[in-house]
Amino acid sequence: MNIYPVIHYKDDETTLSEATIAYKAGADGIFLISHLGSNERLIPLAVKIKKLLGFKVGLNFLGDDAIYTAKIIKDNKLDMVWSDYCGVSSLGLSFEGFELQAWASQNKQIDVFASVAFKYQADEPNPLLAAQLAQSAGFIPTTSGSGTGQAPTVDKISSMYKATSGLLAVASGMTPDNISEFKPYLSHVLVSTGISKDEYHFDEEKINAFIQLAK
Repeated sequence: MNIYPVIHYKDDETTLSEATIAYKAGADGIFLISHLGSNERLIPLAVKIKKLLGFKVGLNFLGDDAIYTAKIIKDNKLDMVWSDYCGVSSLGLSFEGFELQAWASQNKQIDVFASVAFKYQADEPNPLLAAQLAQSAGFIPTTSGSGTGQAPTVDKISSMYKATSGLLAVASGMTPDNISEFKPYLSHVLVSTGISKDEYHFDEEKINAFIQLAK
């Protein structure tokens, strides 16, 4: 299982410090995200973190489309893109989804985490099919519970995992208390709230416990 703690940007110093905590805890990499309208500031910071720590670094640019973020990631030799909307659902791929699929097929060194059956999206009537279509498009299907910090059901996770023959990420609700129950059905975990003491700082005891249990 690959563990990617998600760091909410506050300032450069704090983000660098939290990335170091994740690295020392044994994370496979990190995602950076900003609720402050400072997406562009994340780019040089992500490059610096990758150079200093040598593990995977990904971005989620809130408010920008996935293909734009993906091109930024490629240009800066980063590793992962994650978006709440990648143009894929059980209805099929949208224009944006086909565009991202074409890009992903030419840039297989970059992991594309595509949110499906995800919090705050339109209701998804067929999460299994959505996950399969995301996988077929070259993406990592990424799901969640009903809201930030809310875990999905084990039934949802296990059925989506089986539908994709073992390729599934989750991006909400995972904690040291429940990761052991979910880990048989996940290939990737994107985690923040369950290992943090506030919006910008990890709880070192929790992040260490989480990664030890997940691994």
